[in-house]
Amino acid sequence: MNVRRSFVRLAALTVVVAMPLAGMSGIASAKTAKATAAKCARHAHKCQKGSGGGTGGAPPNIIVTIAPNPLIETGTSEIHAIVQVETSPSFAGDPVFIYSQQLVNSCDPGSVYFYSIASGTLSVESPNSITAILDDDGNATVEVSANDCAPGSSVFEADLVKAPYYTATTILVANPPVPTAAGLTGYPNPEVETGDTNGGPNGPSGNSDVYAGFYVEDNPVYAESEVEISSAQLQNRCGLGAEWYAGNGGSGGPTGASTTLDDDGNAVFVFMGASCAAGDSTVIADVNAGTHDTFTTIYTISPPVPTV
Repeated sequence: MNVRRSFVRLAALTVVVAMPLAGMSGIASAKTAKATAAKCARHAHKCQKGSGGGTGGAPPNIIVTIAPNPLIETGTSEIHAIVQVETSPSFAGDPVFIYSQQLVNSCDPGSVYFYSIASGTLSVESPNSITAILDDDGNATVEVSANDCAPGSSVFEADLVKAPYYTATTILVANPPVPTAAGLTGYPNPEVETGDTNGGPNGPSGNSDVYAGFYVEDNPVYAESEVEISSAQLQNRCGLGAEWYAGNGGSGGPTGASTTLDDDGNAVFVFMGASCAAGDSTVIADVNAGTHDTFTTIYTISPPVPTV
């Protein structure tokens, strides 16, 4: 089942990681060190440690992170998260392949999709995996959604498609639906916007793009009640357009989105915008039931910058 059937879109917009140099042992013999160095010269990616493996050594040359993590599944055990890849600016314009076979195996067949707005006005929907283009700061961001997912841990991997073939991994922890403390939270916050090219040998990296997930949590007594989200400040920051998407069978558009709270009183929304100005924006969520609870949060967009 295509997860975007639960994420109804009224308009579309359109987006990816790897490892630290492993330190040589100080007590190794000169002969062993020379042999190891020769091996690493031939297989550089095997001499790296990604964000999910190993301790010590130099800082990683590539990192992949997911927000929120851990996350609480909502609706029909849905997963909606933002995946960020960070590496050296020296790899600007290179493609990075992002995927999670474990997530694919944990969710309803055919429901795992990655989304990117790197192409500008049309979103790119990619089943099971996606290839994104690193911007001039060595960064890339995409969104991942899935339905009917078993709770648990899933390894995500980001691979540079070209030499030196660095790889980074991280683990997404999905917890089962459960009542949580009331409020509105944005992820990741702050977010470094990505993309600064409309084209190139490997494709576009985007145009100061923003990807954000917003989780609304209220008392379970309001289960199945309508909840709406909007932010005039956030959408007005994005000069090439913006779009809201709603989980749990909701509907979205350029000015906001609505859906129903699940049985635990929770809901999730995703915001994507292109050519967005950095700064703070107030985001507002309204529950249209009972005491008509209103929740607000400040979401911060940071300008493009090298992060590794």
